[in-house]
Amino acid sequence: MPTLFPDASHQEINQALFLAGQAFHKFRKFSGSKRAEFLNQIGKEIEKNRLVIISIANNETSLGKSRLEIELIRTVAEIKVFAKVAKTDEWLRPSCQDAHFQESRPKLVKESIPLGPVVVIGACNFPLAISVVGTDTASALSVGCTVVVKAHPAHPRTCQFLADLVKVAMKKCEIPLGTFQLIYGENHAVTQNLVAHPNVSCIAFTGSLRGGSALSKIVSQRETPIPFHAEMGSLNPVIALPHKIEQDSATLAQNYIQAVNLFAGQMCTKPGAFFILNSSDHSSLRQYIKEAVKQQKILPMLSRDIYENYEKGISFLKKALPLLSTNESNQDRIKNPAYCRIFELNAVQFIQNPELRTEAFGPASLFIECKNEEELFNCIESFQGSLTGSIHCTKEEEALCQKIIPMLESKVGRLLWNGFPPGVTPGTATHHGGPWPATTDSRYTSIGKEAYQRFVRPLCKQGFPETRD
Repeated sequence: MPTLFPDASHQEINQALFLAGQAFHKFRKFSGSKRAEFLNQIGKEIEKNRLVIISIANNETSLGKSRLEIELIRTVAEIKVFAKVAKTDEWLRPSCQDAHFQESRPKLVKESIPLGPVVVIGACNFPLAISVVGTDTASALSVGCTVVVKAHPAHPRTCQFLADLVKVAMKKCEIPLGTFQLIYGENHAVTQNLVAHPNVSCIAFTGSLRGGSALSKIVSQRETPIPFHAEMGSLNPVIALPHKIEQDSATLAQNYIQAVNLFAGQMCTKPGAFFILNSSDHSSLRQYIKEAVKQQKILPMLSRDIYENYEKGISFLKKALPLLSTNESNQDRIKNPAYCRIFELNAVQFIQNPELRTEAFGPASLFIECKNEEELFNCIESFQGSLTGSIHCTKEEEALCQKIIPMLESKVGRLLWNGFPPGVTPGTATHHGGPWPATTDSRYTSIGKEAYQRFVRPLCKQGFPETRD
């Protein structure tokens, strides 16, 4: 029986990118107001079909209607932000140096221009906000790039319904054919052919470290390399200092476990490692962590594949490390259950076994005890890049904090003070990025208003006459 969503053939990929290239030369010349009209119309179509979108997405992902409702609101809000970016032309970021004839200095004008057709490879865990109509697509369209989205095989019906709404908006706003397109590809060869295609000017990817690394290698071997913006694996370390633990270990434990288990741990900002100093009695913290884990509701994971990958990774940790706590004994009958597990180890084990430091996409985390400050510093030095890092401390520990913070700054894209990382608020100052392997380029964000900067480059014009409207 033929599938409803067959993989794109090589010919179909060629056709899609040919159309994207043709449309780009027209779409980039549209006024900012016209592109804003298009984006706002997409937002209106999504809001008009809100209930249908949430129903389809929930059937495919098991994320829950309340979570998807929040995600839809966020997605529409982000589309509106980028509509404003388009309308105001602020993305151009113009600068001018006047001519100085006595010094034989010509006039220079610099502003941003769009890169060209963009391929978007969205996430499995955010079917709305980091998918067909998410930040990648909206920010690329806002600056005049055309977009080809590779549908995620975990929620193809959601992808198709959203793409159909974009097509409706295109027709109403008279947007050129090829400005936005959706193609399918469960086979990795489709994605590989997309990122290697000569008509692609930039790629935005959200996914695993394994997948991102493989695609990054393909992109680097292109005859003409292009920007490859990937958001991948992240450990997101949390450091809790002794006075803070003594002050309120119950709240700290509860917030830590809730952050680990949020949305079944399927968050790129989930805290994957929690560090303490062995300078006082932490028995109460351990006990509170055990109790908090037992209280966690067992949630369904996004798909069978993700559940099996999580269990496979956990089986390795189970053989290597003792469990501090788990809720596996709870008898909830749930399809693809996301059991919360906290493993414990010491600093030496963490440093000497890099395979333990990889991200587990699910509600698992490492609880690491350091004998002294030196061991803690050595652990931080061993960190790979992460999206986030968190430090929990009191005023009495400020001197030690001032030693830790510069070390963490070199490892993460967002640093939290007495907080936990899940939940990224889109905004002007948002930075969702970090050093490798969190992302392929720590200078850029994939969430928030500045996300459009991935899809533009500066162009300097010298000696051109003044233009008149």
